[in-house]
Amino acid sequence: MKRIIILLTSSILTVSAFSQQAACKHDTINFFQAGYRGILTWQTSANGTDWTPMAGTQKDTISIIADGTAYYRTQIIEGLCKPVYSEVVYLIVNELPQVKLSLKDSTCVNSSPFVLNGGIPSGGSYWGDGVYDSKYWPSEAGPGVHKVYYRYRNPLTNCADTAFALIVVEDLVNKAHAGTDVPFIAADSVMLEANTADNGIGTWSIVSGKHGHFSNIHSSKTWFIKDSTNLNFTLRWSITGKCSSSTDDVEVAFFQLSKHPCPGAPTMTDTDGNIYPTVQIGNQCWMGKNLNVGRFVMSTKSSLEHSDLSNNGIIEKYCLFNSTDSCKLYGGLYDFDEAMGYVTTEGAKGICPDGWHIPSYEEWDILDRNFVFNIAGEVLKVNGPTGFDGYFAGSRNELGDFYSNGSSAFFWVSGTWLYDTLVEGYIRKLADCNGMIGQNHFPRKTGISVRCIKNNN
Repeated sequence: MKRIIILLTSSILTVSAFSQQAACKHDTINFFQAGYRGILTWQTSANGTDWTPMAGTQKDTISIIADGTAYYRTQIIEGLCKPVYSEVVYLIVNELPQVKLSLKDSTCVNSSPFVLNGGIPSGGSYWGDGVYDSKYWPSEAGPGVHKVYYRYRNPLTNCADTAFALIVVEDLVNKAHAGTDVPFIAADSVMLEANTADNGIGTWSIVSGKHGHFSNIHSSKTWFIKDSTNLNFTLRWSITGKCSSSTDDVEVAFFQLSKHPCPGAPTMTDTDGNIYPTVQIGNQCWMGKNLNVGRFVMSTKSSLEHSDLSNNGIIEKYCLFNSTDSCKLYGGLYDFDEAMGYVTTEGAKGICPDGWHIPSYEEWDILDRNFVFNIAGEVLKVNGPTGFDGYFAGSRNELGDFYSNGSSAFFWVSGTWLYDTLVEGYIRKLADCNGMIGQNHFPRKTGISVRCIKNNN
């Protein structure tokens, strides 16, 4: 705020003469009285006639905040003498100009400089980041939120005030990168990994290829799932902002999963209409992909062993990490009773379609014997030469948590393992760390994968 110093004369007058001073509203005004003897008190008046003492002003200097036009003087009393008064100061307080500034909310960092003309009243001056000669230069200000100031001074009163407005300088988007081309995908889906959109919105789209979809079109890391027999796609990652855009394409190619289809049965269809490749290994015809039949049920965590699937006449499944997109890649996870159709008979049909059944322990052993010792587990893994493509889906344990994804594949075997009163289900296992087909038994409330095997008839 402006500071004005007004000095009252040292001579004490009793006449009605006065001096006139001007100030702007909200200015700080200092009054000073020099060369007096006695007790001094400052007084003020609205009309120059009726005076009122100002509390706490028995000193030679006072400060006030200019609020309205008024008269000021000092009263001095020495001993028993009559009061004497100083010259009267008539302080005229002028209103500040009503200053406003209106600007566009945002501009692009690559936009051309533009003239600033949003200040009211006109005729003032501008300053701030990116302001030169009353022009705004976005490239000089740089990306971000900036203040632009405008100050106007009334030429009649010499009073001035300032206003400011915010302007956002938008940056250009970063260059899009859709990731590396994936020429061979041994599944119906692939994880895409593009770069993150630093300034703007990223969006996936299909440039060429039909019948596919993304699990999340705006996520840089997303699943792309093909919905038909079409195998080749060009996918585009676009980053779009207010000021620019950038695109990049990635080529993905799916190939026929059934490398060794079963003669006369190259595919298998489950009760939901999902189609699976088949794999002929020796004299056996297996599914070439994990079963994914049934209604998704959320796996809930608990401190007690439990199953969230029930014997309600409806096939139900868990999906890894409670994501239905995971089921499209890894298949469903089923507890033993759900997989077996709530029977314990060895070789039971379970949740397999007609003509197929849950493989027995012996049938897994036959599969194993088709290969050199400790090699079967290796060739049955995903992308292996057999086309069995055993994905490491992991498991859902009895407490509702998911484990071993990416490191192990577990499959139910029809028939049960008995010990005293304990009844568990047999499992066979593929592990990332070795080439064996492992064997064990799990609690029946464990959720794991299912592979069906074709009946011999």
